[in-house]
Amino acid sequence: MCGRFTLTPRDFAEITGLLGAVADPALAASYRPRYNLPPTDPHMIVTRDGEKRLVPARWAFGRKKPMINVRAETLATNGLFKQAFKERRCLVPADGFFEWSGAAGRKQPIWFHVPPGQIFCFAGIHDDSGFAIITTTPNELVAPTHDRMPAILVGDAQDAWLARPDLALLGPAPDGLLTATPVSRRVNTVANDDEACLGPPEEPEQLRLV
Repeated sequence: MCGRFTLTPRDFAEITGLLGAVADPALAASYRPRYNLPPTDPHMIVTRDGEKRLVPARWAFGRKKPMINVRAETLATNGLFKQAFKERRCLVPADGFFEWSGAAGRKQPIWFHVPPGQIFCFAGIHDDSGFAIITTTPNELVAPTHDRMPAILVGDAQDAWLARPDLALLGPAPDGLLTATPVSRRVNTVANDDEACLGPPEEPEQLRLV
């Protein structure tokens, strides 16, 4: 699954350049780096209507029971999603996402990310309420931490996803694309959304002698 993600470039023009997309000036004016983006927050997606366009969107698909993730395996057959799969596919720009490992109460966030200066896109679907991220089986890097991961598109696969509803594009991310980095447990609180979230893990608490 995907419950939080990041998009950390400071320069909005860098993002549009990497995506090869145009954007409304108002979207550029409102942009800020996101270090811990949670569900229902505003973000942006790439759609194609003659040209690739970056538009604002909320991370929540559907109004009666909003969904943030959709399984690739049921995308084409589930009545809630199959029309969007056919007609309203999108790209969700990001440069990393979080999963957690460890015991309850001491969960350690792991940031799966690309190097600075790079971004990728999650495969998504959207409607007038917002977007959902499509998930798939994990690659070797993510599998020890979680049994699902976002479907990540890079290169020509991004244009292909916008052009046609092709389930074959929704496999695990290529090995070597991502790095797994343990980060601060500040990520565990959605109110924290700053660069310190990606800092090193805190030292384990020391037992007090009595």
